Amino acid sequence: MAENHFYNDWQFWSTVVAFIALGLSQLPPIKLWFRRAQLSCETFTRMHITHKVGNPNVQWHLIIENTGGKTLRIKAINLLFKKMDGTLFELPVQSYLRNPESTESVMFTPFRLKSGEEWAHVLTFFSLFSRDDEKKYRLLESRIRSNIFLQKENPDNKEKMCEANPDDISSIISFFQQHFKWVTGEYELILQIKTDNPKADLEHYYRFSLFESESNELRNYSDEYRYGGGLYWNSPTQTGLTIPMHEK
Repeated sequence: MAENHFYNDWQFWSTVVAFIALGLSQLPPIKLWFRRAQLSCETFTRMHITHKVGNPNVQWHLIIENTGGKTLRIKAINLLFKKMDGTLFELPVQSYLRNPESTESVMFTPFRLKSGEEWAHVLTFFSLFSRDDEKKYRLLESRIRSNIFLQKENPDNKEKMCEANPDDISSIISFFQQHFKWVTGEYELILQIKTDNPKADLEHYYRFSLFESESNELRNYSDEYRYGGGLYWNSPTQTGLTIPMHEK
């Protein structure tokens, strides 16, 4: 009588094969465990720039992907601008659009990206005014608005572009000149993405040019401050500029 060994049982071997197939199906995730933390970032070829009373403002479409094997927490995204004279200014991300068609901005907060996940949005970068500058600006804006509204109470001025008090106009122009950064010249730009893993932090380098006509167009926004344009109401002529970017 033949012995009934387990290796002669076809059901045993079908079970073994099933377990091997299951194990092989898990190999791709296992490989990810050994892949280092890594990010990639694609940027739109053009950047939109403008300003608020001189304070620079940038919008740029970024596509950030976690190409490594570990979940990463994106803590900060910054733009570092270097002008030809060596002066620097930095603009941190403040908000982003939920989708390209949206006009509603969402405040930027740190977020996590799992391996293989992608995050794509139009981001807005600017520096906040200091407390003293914010107080000074709010006071000037309020005085200009109040003075113009007072003139509008006169029926003869209903259809006119009323100008604010000359002293307030002079003060807001001076404030603008102190904060204006978009001067003519060549710029270097560093895009910095900081994570909870310093080895995965990312830097991309770009260059762009700002022509005299473009700089002057942005400067000329200040001409409308006397009417409150660009202060307490949005002027349709202050649309900003779209600048081509070149990766270094």
